[in-house]
Amino acid sequence: MEISKKLFFIGSGNMSQAIISGLLETKLVKTENIVCNDIIKEKLFNLQQKFGVSIAEDKGEAIIGADTIFLSVKPQNMLRVFDEIRNFVKRKAIIISIAAGITTKFIEDNIHKDVAVIRAMPNTPALVLSGITALCKGRFVSDEQLKKAKCLFSAVGKTEILEEKKFDVITALSGSGPAYIFYFCEIMQEAAEKLGLAKDIAKKFAVQTIYGAGKMLDITKEPAKVLKEKVKSPNGTTEAALKYFESRELSAIVYKAMEQAMERSKALSK
Repeated sequence: MEISKKLFFIGSGNMSQAIISGLLETKLVKTENIVCNDIIKEKLFNLQQKFGVSIAEDKGEAIIGADTIFLSVKPQNMLRVFDEIRNFVKRKAIIISIAAGITTKFIEDNIHKDVAVIRAMPNTPALVLSGITALCKGRFVSDEQLKKAKCLFSAVGKTEILEEKKFDVITALSGSGPAYIFYFCEIMQEAAEKLGLAKDIAKKFAVQTIYGAGKMLDITKEPAKVLKEKVKSPNGTTEAALKYFESRELSAIVYKAMEQAMERSKALSK
């Protein structure tokens, strides 16, 4: 399936690049149908060299021919972007926002048109086509438009359509979640080095352990709790480690950390 209409990316950071890479790799969109914009000119030229896409310094001119507009800018820059684009956005266009904390209603109110707005929360594993994206639709989105958005994000991983009120939790879970895993990997590596492993060996085993465990969860479809018990044996090494985690109330620490991330997401939307 090829989506032949033009896509315009306002903001061309890592997440936009991940989406572009996935769309081109899966042949959902042709190179000539992607246009990118960014305030950093060097980033734009690097994108052009890397993917062969078109670049545009003038948002208004580029947006006229776009059927799908990706908003990938910092929340604090959003109002300025709206001022630049609202007069050029077609009523039949789809605006897909991947900006944290920005609601569909906020975008609709500031575009001043009954335009289709879809909010997306992808995560950084999209860079290796293994992400997961939550999607929700605004007031003026048709089922066909939502289907198109789901197809676009399926190029970089899995997708799920959720209620917008769940997005703050999703931000704390999958949006920020990769950083939690990277942090745990970092800690495991450092611990292994202190316990006597060479740095390169500690890294190799920590990374592969996390990769393999994730793959087991995905392929076997067994709950994490069940797989955890299968690794553990009575009075064994795993049980010793898990008991220490429990004694330090690791589950409570993780809950509080995710709660903090969720509250920060709520604050950004105000």
